[in-house]
Amino acid sequence: MIGFLIRKVFCKNLASELTEIKLTENGFSISEPFEANTKSFHWNEIKDVRFSENNKEVIIEKSYKKIILKKNNIGWYDFIQNVPSNFTDFDFDYIKDLMDSLKPCEVCGIVAVRENECIVCETIAWNNEMTESKIEYLKLKQSEFYSDQIKNRKEIKKVAEPEHGFKADKNWKLHI
Repeated sequence: MIGFLIRKVFCKNLASELTEIKLTENGFSISEPFEANTKSFHWNEIKDVRFSENNKEVIIEKSYKKIILKKNNIGWYDFIQNVPSNFTDFDFDYIKDLMDSLKPCEVCGIVAVRENECIVCETIAWNNEMTESKIEYLKLKQSEFYSDQIKNRKEIKKVAEPEHGFKADKNWKLHI
């Protein structure tokens, strides 16, 4: 009982960030940390899908239950791009504008920079106000981003691959 309370109360933010949303053939699944099972949902059992007022959550309504998916959940961006068009309360224009506004990240190679920060690797994009040169900055940030692979002597891919609903930058360069 105590372990359950600790996980639910003290690890609430961590749990939200580790919750994973995956698309399935006819719907989606949600895997929450600290829980043994994955919950699957079919689109045909969903009544409504819409954004919260601040667009940081997706509210999904079933006949007997409300499910809230948060922007920091793994797979959220993939999910919002694949909501079926029959959900008329869902703001598809917002999704299009959001995804079209993203810029490539020169650190991780994913097209996910919004408001000067990468949504995927959480790195601030290099800009002219920084003291180090662009190449020095990219080397440092890529070394930090790939530190586990470097430490474990794993090969780092020299080509970025699409990830969690984001496109890869075909012109991305690894500087380390």
